[in-house]
Amino acid sequence: MLLKIFYIAGSLFLGVALLGSLGLGAWTYNLNNQLEQSQAENLALKSDYSKLDSEYAQAKADYESKSDKAQADLEAAQTQIKRLESSLEQAQAENTGLKDKISAIQSKVAVLNAFWFTSDSAFARRVDSSDDEQLKKLYKALQESQSWDALAELMSYLIQSISETSGISWQPVGIVQAVVVGQVG
Repeated sequence: MLLKIFYIAGSLFLGVALLGSLGLGAWTYNLNNQLEQSQAENLALKSDYSKLDSEYAQAKADYESKSDKAQADLEAAQTQIKRLESSLEQAQAENTGLKDKISAIQSKVAVLNAFWFTSDSAFARRVDSSDDEQLKKLYKALQESQSWDALAELMSYLIQSISETSGISWQPVGIVQAVVVGQVG
């Protein structure tokens, strides 16, 4: 009987061992399949990583290239802005100078206009309101002497100062020059 129990226990132990072996074999087979699948996924991920790394390197090179170009364009634009600002300042200074010249010419032309086309009192007011000390001096000399020479000197000064301010050369007509030279001489 002992032998029977030993056989039964041995059979049971053998059955459990066989079932355990089969279970371990199935489990090993399953783990092996999972390992192969994980290795395939790992290779695919490494391939994807290499592809992404390559794309990243290309994107970084493109970014740096575009960034360098944008920086160069920005510097060129800033240089252009500085040059334009300088040109604008120069143009504004020239504009201010021209406005000053025009104002000076207008005031002297207004004096001439007052002399030729309005009254003596309007002419006197224009001369008195002028900032031109030489004009005031010549007008005072005209009032004191009441001579043609003083008048010619005053008119010559006005015309000459307009000519100098405007930058336009006024050549007297030959007959006028002959009359003025004849009266002076």
